[in-house]
Amino acid sequence: MTLGPVRYIRYLARSLFLTLLFSAPLLANKFETIGGGVSGSTRVKIEYLQVIAYAAGGIFLIAGILTIVMHNSNAQTLNYTMWKPSAAVFFLLSIGAFAAAVLMK
Repeated sequence: MTLGPVRYIRYLARSLFLTLLFSAPLLANKFETIGGGVSGSTRVKIEYLQVIAYAAGGIFLIAGILTIVMHNSNAQTLNYTMWKPSAAVFFLLSIGAFAAAVLMK
């Protein structure tokens, strides 16, 4: 039995609605308690955020370098045709993440 495209979209929308309807009350308690995540002083929390920002900056820096190095060998991404803007975006994100890590006090 094959469903027509309109009937299939209705079935999919109804299924998605019911899934969201019944899962929302189950997830509500998790979002209310998310503020108590990391325990400790403010300085410890800032140190964690600095480590995360340095790691993100390093990942973006490596991605920018790989974009330049592999600009003609990766046809499955935008790097094959638009490698210069991709590299620029990765380097800007890297600079932003490193700046955020340095400026956190």
